[in-house]
Amino acid sequence: MKKNILFINPPSLPFEDIVAGFTSESLRTQPVSMPLGILYLSACVKRYNQVGSVEILDYALKINEIAKYKNIEDFIIKIAQRDVRSVPDILAFSLIFSTSHRFFEVCVNILKTLWPNAVLIVGGTHATNSAKYLLDNKNVDFVARGEGEEAFYEFVRQYSELGYVDIKGIYSKEKIESAAYLDLCDYAHDLDSLPFPDWELIDMGAYITAKGRKREIGSSAGKRIASLMTTRGCPFQCTFCSSHTVHGRKMRFRSVENVIEEVETLHKRFGIKLFIPEDDLFTANQNRVINLLTALENLGIPDFELQFPSALSVSTLNEKVMDALIRAGTKIINIAIESGSEYVQKHIIRKNCDLQKAKWIVAYLKSKGIMIRCYFIFGFPLETKEQMMETVEYAKSLKADWAVFSIAIPLVGSEMYDQFIQMGYITNESDVWSKSFFQRRMFDTKEISANELEELTYRVN
Repeated sequence: MKKNILFINPPSLPFEDIVAGFTSESLRTQPVSMPLGILYLSACVKRYNQVGSVEILDYALKINEIAKYKNIEDFIIKIAQRDVRSVPDILAFSLIFSTSHRFFEVCVNILKTLWPNAVLIVGGTHATNSAKYLLDNKNVDFVARGEGEEAFYEFVRQYSELGYVDIKGIYSKEKIESAAYLDLCDYAHDLDSLPFPDWELIDMGAYITAKGRKREIGSSAGKRIASLMTTRGCPFQCTFCSSHTVHGRKMRFRSVENVIEEVETLHKRFGIKLFIPEDDLFTANQNRVINLLTALENLGIPDFELQFPSALSVSTLNEKVMDALIRAGTKIINIAIESGSEYVQKHIIRKNCDLQKAKWIVAYLKSKGIMIRCYFIFGFPLETKEQMMETVEYAKSLKADWAVFSIAIPLVGSEMYDQFIQMGYITNESDVWSKSFFQRRMFDTKEISANELEELTYRVN
């Protein structure tokens, strides 16, 4: 029997900020970014399965409408009643960010009341690293760990045809109780084998005009945008990152031809001129990235532009790569340096960013007329106030166009998260998940109090 699938895309804002939005005139801005994970899952399940309807409850997109609703429950119910046309058999919840956890708990209780016979499966980075915790929820039937394209279409097939599920990396309450080790789902080794994202699933008109992932500066203002991924994986060992728990340390690359075909399709179908690569490490392979950038340059799309919210590591940038980025239409470059302290770089976060090279990169790009934004983080485990001030002084010395200072968020699945637990600073995990944000700290440390850290971040910004 064909099954109806309903994907749920939650907001990434902390729950208390969302709730506050019902009683105040302003809501902290929700970053709007195409839910590529869901779009890939939808494309795969449509390709490989005889399914009924495939729909999405896009709460992340609709969260800015909350002033129209009485409270969070009213918002969740009314959006579901308005936007869902078919009774779902499978509720597939994307849980990427820990900040979405509390919204998830409220949402699944409501959705299971609306559709009590639907089976609920949850996946994403947060789900991968909190599978046992999530399965304690009576309304959660399955958790998928890792990349889900291949596993999810097999899940739909087995559930539809057999009535039971036995798939590597997908856990039920019973299966996880007897598991000595938690596997990840098998992932696609050949990224070209995956279909393009299912753009028809979402309100593409809203996403291509959104401002969440691009900087509205100069010629970038008003351009239609789209996200894409050209690689998966990252070999670096940064202690604050959890992406490797889903995509792994080994790099996988889409072919240049495959990426170009997607770019051309997005431009022809939707008029996209500004592309946002969401890779962890876009510039991992110099020859490949230069070939890709040259091919993008040669497409001849008028006013073509690339913007990178991340994905550009200091260690992978040189004159050849930077010149290729500029020729391909990059006008704004974001560089994540994180700390201006050599000690913190080497001994605390293990990013090992070459701070002198970063200065040279900023100067080089500025000489080419590129706008430079540099990212920094305060509040790593054992980082002292003096080391934080080293970062401030280093940021001044860079002479970049803009610097952004954030608070270290302990992401479940990261080494930093485990460090804060071992130090006794995280005692209520779900509370930290739901309230931590890049300008908020939920606990004091012996080096700095939460209030001091928030004040320093605010003042420096």
